[in-house]
Amino acid sequence: MHRQHQQHRHSNNKHDKRPALIAREGDAWQSHPRPGVLATRLALLAMMTVSGISATLPAHAQTSSGDQAGQVAVRSFDVPAGPLASTLNRLADQANLLLSVPTSVTAGKNSPGVRGKYSVDGAFQAALEGTGLQAARQADGTFAVIPVSTALPAGATLPTVQVNASAEVSGLPAPYAGSQVARGSRAGLLGNKDVLDTPFSTISYTAELMENQQAITLADVLANDPAVRSVSYGLTNAAGAGDSFLIRGFSIQNSVLFDGIPGIAPSRTLPVETAERIEVLKGPNALLNGMAPGAGGSVGGAINMVPKRADDQPLTRVTASYMSDGIVGGHLDLGRRFGEENQWGVRFNGSYRNGNTPTEGQSVELSVATIGIDYRGRELRVSLDAGHQTLNNKAPQGSGGFGIDDAIAVVSAPAGSTRVAQDWEFSRTRSSYLLLKGEYDINPDWSIYGAAGGSNNTFSYLSTDTYVSDAQGNAQATVYYWPDWYNYRVVQGGIKGKFNTGGIRHQINLGATYLKKDHGYTTDYYGFTSFATNIYNPPSVAAPSLAGFSSDPAKTDTLELPSVALSDTLSFLDDRIALTVGARHQRVKFIAYDTATGAGTTTYDQSALTPVLAAVFKLQPNWSVYGNYIEGLGQGDTAPVGTTNAGQVFPPIKTKQREIGTKYDLGRFMATASLFQVQKPSGLSVANGDGTYTYRVSGEQRNRGLELSFYGEVARGVRLLGGATYTDPRLTGTDGGANDGKMAANVSRWQLNLGGEYDPASLPGITLSARAISSSSQYLDEANTRSIAGWTRWDIGARYKTIIAGKSTVFKAGIQNLFNRSYWASGSGSWLYVGQPRVVSLSASVDF
Repeated sequence: MHRQHQQHRHSNNKHDKRPALIAREGDAWQSHPRPGVLATRLALLAMMTVSGISATLPAHAQTSSGDQAGQVAVRSFDVPAGPLASTLNRLADQANLLLSVPTSVTAGKNSPGVRGKYSVDGAFQAALEGTGLQAARQADGTFAVIPVSTALPAGATLPTVQVNASAEVSGLPAPYAGSQVARGSRAGLLGNKDVLDTPFSTISYTAELMENQQAITLADVLANDPAVRSVSYGLTNAAGAGDSFLIRGFSIQNSVLFDGIPGIAPSRTLPVETAERIEVLKGPNALLNGMAPGAGGSVGGAINMVPKRADDQPLTRVTASYMSDGIVGGHLDLGRRFGEENQWGVRFNGSYRNGNTPTEGQSVELSVATIGIDYRGRELRVSLDAGHQTLNNKAPQGSGGFGIDDAIAVVSAPAGSTRVAQDWEFSRTRSSYLLLKGEYDINPDWSIYGAAGGSNNTFSYLSTDTYVSDAQGNAQATVYYWPDWYNYRVVQGGIKGKFNTGGIRHQINLGATYLKKDHGYTTDYYGFTSFATNIYNPPSVAAPSLAGFSSDPAKTDTLELPSVALSDTLSFLDDRIALTVGARHQRVKFIAYDTATGAGTTTYDQSALTPVLAAVFKLQPNWSVYGNYIEGLGQGDTAPVGTTNAGQVFPPIKTKQREIGTKYDLGRFMATASLFQVQKPSGLSVANGDGTYTYRVSGEQRNRGLELSFYGEVARGVRLLGGATYTDPRLTGTDGGANDGKMAANVSRWQLNLGGEYDPASLPGITLSARAISSSSQYLDEANTRSIAGWTRWDIGARYKTIIAGKSTVFKAGIQNLFNRSYWASGSGSWLYVGQPRVVSLSASVDF
């Protein structure tokens, strides 16, 4: 069939994809178009009318010709197979149109689903295949579903059919109902998978959610997730903490993937205005993504940022923003496609923020510029991403956290608005990255892929470690100057394909990755001076001199992480059962350098094999159960100075997860539940009885838990997102068994997130939102003698979408920590981090 030049109507629902406006027999839901949506529908109706006028065979499906009248809009659909009523509901939602669906007609029928690029008419034909039904376009531009044998109503026509079943423009799963979360996400080596087909706990937050919530950093996005807690907020914290998270009770720090590739994403703080999706995979994932180069190997889970790509519809969006108490910013999002078939795409994002935060004496300056270029041919797909960002903090809050003397009770957290840092303290970071990726289809079943890229990151901190010594908040502040840098280089390649053996369908992926991290830092300037302070009422102290201090440390170490992985997903019984098996061979090599001579010595060279066994069983097209055994991998410990085996290097640490779960899709509302157990070896210094200690990796932290999550639309104009997580973290193998069975430190037993959005029918264009985030208490030590209290934070927001001078415009307002509660957000080791203060955010976006 002749491939038409694709035409696309302008979408005014980029910011607010409300549910499909569906009128059903006996259904109370009715259409209340808002100004922006009304304009969109009028344009769509005009296009349908032109198509209807040109139709010469009203009682027959037409094929498009090459003339102008035969061209119709083509869009991407991702509607899975399932009950017909549910499928049509989703299809209408993704097409943003009115559909009349008598329940008596669809009862008991299933649909094969719709995936790929279709005209709206063609999508209906695909969805109704084999059902004995047809979609008829009404004179007013709406659609009605009727039996094939039924005479067409007056003025109705069967749709003009144009089909183009190529992949989604972005290659991503489509948004789920409500558009806050996607229908699927990347599962590392296994590629993009629908949530019901994924044998792991995953979630993918959309760009629309980030825009609507005015999210700036990764931490702002993950505040929606009940299995994740932010330890420190990188936008306003200094030192090595940056954006630091706990997933299933285990640390994730500086190990975010960029488009599935490690070592590319900017560190410390990851701005998300350049992201199309933020994907979270919960639990160990060594086979899927390899060992993470960050501290601990990121055994709690994996976070992946998917960069924005140009869509077929041209985009020029300008956003102006304000955050209390004086941060003013701007953001430009520009996208275009070129070529006869829109093969070439360019997406630019640039943003700048500068001003004072709600914390007294603190300021932030953040600048970001990224560009993504992609080519999508019939067999070849290539992308090139480049970016640069800078982050400057003055008087960063809490530096690397606050230490509390073991001899005193845990003190109350200072108010988030209190300046604890001196006004001469600072944190400065610079990050640049470049990534080239490509994929080529050898034939319809097999393709090869590859990637190459790297990032350069430099940091410098003049800050303090503050150690509280009494209940009144008096403390000693140790000053340090810490220049630091690290550069990543990564290469990846592989082959993937599918074939059948009898009644079994195989999906194979064989891939290899080589990651290298060069690192340089100095500890020479740690503790060069100190002073007395108080965390509730800090004095002003004169700035120390940095004369003679070098800001360019020599290379101190190199980490090399080569690996090879193989996976096979075997599908049976028309894909109702899928079994995934595989393994990754990972090598970990660490080289330490003499900073005076530059000579390198390999102090660590170990390897490990990490397997996976996972299965999905679809009880119904919309209901699946799954289970998995998977391992994580982290660099082995080194016995510390002061132990009898100081310098001994231990093998890589394997973390093991066992998980079972279920996922149920109600059509417009998804609910998931999982039971998990994660076991991570831990090291400790064991007393020998003679006053000496020997370091051993003989302990274990075992986290068992239950996760419940949900998202989607529960009623007309009402969207929910959130869930709850219960974790029971226990210790075994402690020194002399003294703390066996005790709770592990820094893990809350209960975590609850509940967010909702409401579109008042009486206020067209208005959306109101609210969110509660709650965590229970957590212990700070293995003996379980000290703890921090639980906390709850409330956030609220509102937005208004309208048309001004013919331009789609969205106004947003939000308040984070509505009641300005002061609390310890979390602990990390023996350090505590203060929760963020109340922040008011305002913004206005215009599409030109």
